[in-house]
Amino acid sequence: RAWILLDQWSAGTAGSILPVDGSDTKAARAERIKQQKMRELGRAALQCYGIIIEPLGDRFAKRVPAFLAAVDSALSVSLRTWKHAEAQLNAGSDAKSAGELEKIAANLHCGDNPQDSALAYWETAYMALNTFGRYVSANPQRALNEADASRVWLLAVRHLTHPHSWVRLAAARLIGIYVSSADPSWMLEAEAEAADVQLGEMAEWEVPAHCGSPRFVLMSVQRLRDLVHGLMVQLNSRFLSAELGNQVVKNLYFVARCFLTAVPVGEEDTVEAEADKVEAEAEEDSGSEAEEEEEETEEAADDDGFKRLPKERCLIWLINRVGRLARTEIIRGRGAVEKRTYSFRWFAAIISHLPPALLRQSAYMMPMASPLYRTTEDSSQAPSYPVTLPNGTVKSPAEQLEEIKALAGEVIRLAQSRVGVTAFSAVLGKIQRHVGDLRNQRREQRRQLAVIDPEQHAKNKIRKHEATRRKRQERSSELSRKKVRTVVRRGHTSSRGEE
Repeated sequence: RAWILLDQWSAGTAGSILPVDGSDTKAARAERIKQQKMRELGRAALQCYGIIIEPLGDRFAKRVPAFLAAVDSALSVSLRTWKHAEAQLNAGSDAKSAGELEKIAANLHCGDNPQDSALAYWETAYMALNTFGRYVSANPQRALNEADASRVWLLAVRHLTHPHSWVRLAAARLIGIYVSSADPSWMLEAEAEAADVQLGEMAEWEVPAHCGSPRFVLMSVQRLRDLVHGLMVQLNSRFLSAELGNQVVKNLYFVARCFLTAVPVGEEDTVEAEADKVEAEAEEDSGSEAEEEEEETEEAADDDGFKRLPKERCLIWLINRVGRLARTEIIRGRGAVEKRTYSFRWFAAIISHLPPALLRQSAYMMPMASPLYRTTEDSSQAPSYPVTLPNGTVKSPAEQLEEIKALAGEVIRLAQSRVGVTAFSAVLGKIQRHVGDLRNQRREQRRQLAVIDPEQHAKNKIRKHEATRRKRQERSSELSRKKVRTVVRRGHTSSRGEE
């Protein structure tokens, strides 16, 4: 009877996926209450599954198909609901980005607010990911070789970009469980097996089928590329937490090891085409809107070009993606250091793992050395606000800047020990020359602008002076906060005491 009741509750995970009517009619209120109760029953079923998985052990095997169907249904409904909301936002008159959902998720009320209905299934998705993670931890080999679990893994990758931070963290943890049991050499086996099914045009909320070996479900080059996309979205989020950042670093490190298996052994060529491209993109030390749009266009072109990229060059592509993220934070981060912190940690892991012969090539080292050099040399990138750590410690902007510089210095010393001081100095020399050329070029452009468009030149100077004044005020307030004030009081002796 308990199993029958659990199966009935599991039906709640397949609740209505149509948008909730936000009107105040009796029928609309009744429909919202019905969907809310169905979601609660679905979450209760998933929670019960999570409780009984470990105690039942092998006896849970006969319930696995029903359990996987419940998890699949919960994640599918969550994916379709939030993708439908993103499509509505992007199609709106103001063309809001999908990042609006992330703002809504940060202050979610889970009430009858029509805005909240877009994320109504976040708790269901969070419970489904955690419960499936328990099942995988208790039965790792069975879960990796379970054909019915293939769609769940693919849905977990899609939920890496969910607007709610808890769901993102749960999805990243689940991917971490997968990569801890997988082997990087599986990528070549997955490519040889040709497991992906070629389908036509698919909607954003649809997940392609997987007909190959279940354990290779995430190991093809295209699936690893989708995984990288989700992880980079997490790393680029302004709601990035320390736990999520560390998990992203671990997952990206595994993807890099997979791509490394496709690099030919003993490759000694300098990959001149890739090196020239990296050197051309290495330093963009201006924050103008035109250059920001150009950076976004280059990222989109990178994503489109990846499909035509041979698997031997996938590792270069990945290093460029992470390096571009670190450079972008320097350009438009207004002194933020979170993205660079985790990017530099990933750089350290990659530098420790790659053979020195590859690291000496500009195509591999230049994307990492560029943001490292800029961070250690540029003193104008101080954060504009303090941060509060989970333990309650408050770090000032100056402390954040010193920490990121210290981390960059450690990674640079690690790179020097791996490739040699001479080889690394040659890379830094290229970056310094490129930075100097760009600064001279932009200095000349500013001089020409003063003659061609004096009004725009005056606006730029005013904006620069305002930024300088704001930084001085912030620096003065920081110094005054740290300044130790002592009050000296004069002692007065009474006439009675003197007597």
